Amino acid sequence: MDPTENGIWKFHQLLPEVQKENRLYAGEGMTPLIKSVALAKRLGLKELYFKYEGGNPTGSYKDRIAAMGISWALASGRQACIGTSSGNAGAAVAAYAARAGIPYHLYALEHMAEAKLEQMLAYNAQVRKVAGFGVSPEVGERVFSHIFAAAQRKDWEVMITAYRYNPFAMEGVKTIAFELADQMAAMPSHVYAPAGGAGLYLGIWKGFNELFRFGYTSGKPQMVAVQSSGCSNIARAYANGQSVPAPGESTSLISGLQVPNPPDGKAALSVMAAGDGSAMSVEDEGIWEAQRMLAAEEGIFCEPAGAASVAGLIQACARAEQPHGNPVVCIISGVGFKDGARLSAMVSNKVVPTLQAESLDI
Repeated sequence: MDPTENGIWKFHQLLPEVQKENRLYAGEGMTPLIKSVALAKRLGLKELYFKYEGGNPTGSYKDRIAAMGISWALASGRQACIGTSSGNAGAAVAAYAARAGIPYHLYALEHMAEAKLEQMLAYNAQVRKVAGFGVSPEVGERVFSHIFAAAQRKDWEVMITAYRYNPFAMEGVKTIAFELADQMAAMPSHVYAPAGGAGLYLGIWKGFNELFRFGYTSGKPQMVAVQSSGCSNIARAYANGQSVPAPGESTSLISGLQVPNPPDGKAALSVMAAGDGSAMSVEDEGIWEAQRMLAAEEGIFCEPAGAASVAGLIQACARAEQPHGNPVVCIISGVGFKDGARLSAMVSNKVVPTLQAESLDI
């Protein structure tokens, strides 16, 4: 770790080389590791921690990717960037593109959280929605094909947050593992991570694997990918011993997990086949309940996708699949204000009375 640098750049020696003058920093990285005060007891776990990525500047772990990717684009002389998003990646890349002073052309899901769209627009992204994107795998493949053709023709940087499409940018995700190794007294036995396209899962695994391979740690945790049952292409493939994601459209209502053609799914399944992890799926309702519990019992307000890791852990404990004696980490991938509709649904049964000053019910 380089103490003279900030954020993800503290680990620049383990990242793709970018000249110091091209390294963008907006406060990303070094996010808090929060010890559970309620759920650990409820689940019978000795130690449970939440890695809260909502503390990043645009509210999600995607800022790590954007900082790395746009810095790389600057160093490579790119004049613009182009990509896709269901929300968080779009906001992150738009923010860092704004800092870099380059335009960002974004093709987004037709149906997405309004707050995420507004955040992208606030950073001046040039946004277009694509019908069927995020539902149909075939539409997704066509979108990716068009984007790559345009990027090659115009010499733009492709900012799709997947190792399959931009491995340099995705190296920023490794820093989550680096920070966990620095923040924890002992290596966690399991790390639960939400999985849409599987880039978060793969990046954290890669970080832990490099620490182990280079001799910085004596072991590495089991990585658990948690998907929505409505878009469980990786989890179904894992359960059936397949090496590629299972086919099927998305019926999930959870933004960020609606990736029916997960670009890093095959690589994630390879990690699992080698014995370094597993995959599971949880119903949308279970994820929403985990989101509610995190807010009400832990004081952590995250978006639904961010609670998928906790929903997976709850399900694993209920099935006696999670050892109780070792430290466990759940990755909370984004802040709760990303999804206003879900926030409204969470508190729809709450009644706030209006009182006269003379008659306060104290």
